[in-house]
Amino acid sequence: MIFGRVTRGDGAPVPGAALTLCDLSGDQLDRASADEGGHYQLVPPTGGTYLVICASSTHQPTASLVAVADRPLRHDVGLTGGGATLGGTVGVRHGGGTNGGSDASGVSGWGDVVLTLTDVRGTVVAVTRSGGDGAYRFSDLTEGTYTLTAAAPRLAPVAETVRVPGEGHVTHDVALATRTQLSGTVRSAGAGRPVAEALATLVSEDGHVVGSRVTGEDGSFRFDDVAHGIYTITASGYAPVASEIEIGPGHPSDVVLSLMPPAVDGAGSGGTPARPDAPRGDDGAAAGNGNGFGGRHVHHLDTDDVTEAPQTGGERW
Repeated sequence: MIFGRVTRGDGAPVPGAALTLCDLSGDQLDRASADEGGHYQLVPPTGGTYLVICASSTHQPTASLVAVADRPLRHDVGLTGGGATLGGTVGVRHGGGTNGGSDASGVSGWGDVVLTLTDVRGTVVAVTRSGGDGAYRFSDLTEGTYTLTAAAPRLAPVAETVRVPGEGHVTHDVALATRTQLSGTVRSAGAGRPVAEALATLVSEDGHVVGSRVTGEDGSFRFDDVAHGIYTITASGYAPVASEIEIGPGHPSDVVLSLMPPAVDGAGSGGTPARPDAPRGDDGAAAGNGNGFGGRHVHHLDTDDVTEAPQTGGERW
């Protein structure tokens, strides 16, 4: 008689595992199923060498040769791999739905998304990429709590907690938030001419300064990788300058005033104006300085290319 116990890698039993006893010619001699504790028993006709095959719907199968004499032989079987699978669709959820959940309605699959699964210790368990339809799948997972992270270019990364049981399949869809490039032009309100070296500042709905840009010669500015939402965008010109002069005989009658263009720290990474004396609005963003170019506009960002023209009261600096 051959008896023993079927267990997983963590020592837990695998109830229902199918065990088959075959001779070396491949003929089946006996078969059994593991009970709730993982125990099984097979009875060969005589002593000799036999093949014991163990299979489970949730684990990788295994086979081993067992030599049987005239007394019962204990043969424990350890199955590799976990008892559960995790899969679903990763993509963009339309209509402002929340991330995660098992309802794929409204999710447009996104291909080539990198999905990383880590355990509670922070160890990477598995990494995969979504297919062209956004489908992904992890297999051979042991029971436990995992962190599922999804990341792709032009999409904001998402990390979610997933609970995986001892066996079966878990469906978990992941919705990524799209991000947009916002571009625009600062123009004078009267003649509509582009304004170079103006300061464009983007402020989120909660008052956080997302970033600032100095316009080019054509008055253009651009913010990359902006999440969808409602923003306030402001435009301002040069800060005022002051110079002490004396007017009278023997003193020059001409004076030159140099206006310093605005500057930003960490351009392209959401920096704030570097000039400490730049006038600010109530939300902390650069505001108009009274020279004819101070404008702000509230914008709901949901397009890929937006042009903003500040509402100003003059044409000249």
